Amino acid sequence: MSNIILSYILKNFFKYFFILILIIYSFGVILNLFQEIEFFKNMNVDIFLPLMLTSIFVPSMILNLLPFIIFVSSMLYLIKIRNNKDLLILKINGFSNVKIFFIFAFTSFFIGWLILIAINPLTSSMLRYYEKTKSQYARDIDHLVSFNKNGLWIKENIDNGKRIITAKKPEGTNLIDVKIFQFDDKFLLKKKLFSKSVDIKEFDWKLFDVVFL
Repeated sequence: MSNIILSYILKNFFKYFFILILIIYSFGVILNLFQEIEFFKNMNVDIFLPLMLTSIFVPSMILNLLPFIIFVSSMLYLIKIRNNKDLLILKINGFSNVKIFFIFAFTSFFIGWLILIAINPLTSSMLRYYEKTKSQYARDIDHLVSFNKNGLWIKENIDNGKRIITAKKPEGTNLIDVKIFQFDDKFLLKKKLFSKSVDIKEFDWKLFDVVFL
């Protein structure tokens, strides 16, 4: 009997979990697609390219929202069983609030490890491909400053090459989570570095917590 009830709890929890992922993925595709179309609007590219880039970017966004998704899924399921009296039936069969909490906790722990081992490497590769593709198309623009849902993109010409800078967001005179790609005149990657924060108040930018990739 306990195994049947446990299966019932997990089945309904995962139902809300996947429904929420589907909803967020759908909204993410719609919102990000407009941003990709805006980025490529002056380039001679097929609509398939913005669609493809959107489809490989949104999964990494969902991973960042995973704690929120698990929390909301748990709350929706608890609200449901409270409203339809299932919670009372679960308590009669020995499933207290604490026990249900631990079921959700261990399930979330399992989901986290599964994603860390099996899914995170895949989404990281997809995100690298996304950044590389956007960088390749940015080279055809003499001057680029673009700020959208994907963050801030800056392209500038330098001596014997080009530099492409991406940042997650601006905060005052700082850029947060900055990646800098430096290319030679043949657009071959020479240097790639990451900075947690960049102060752009002065002409000479100040980089903090720099990591060379």
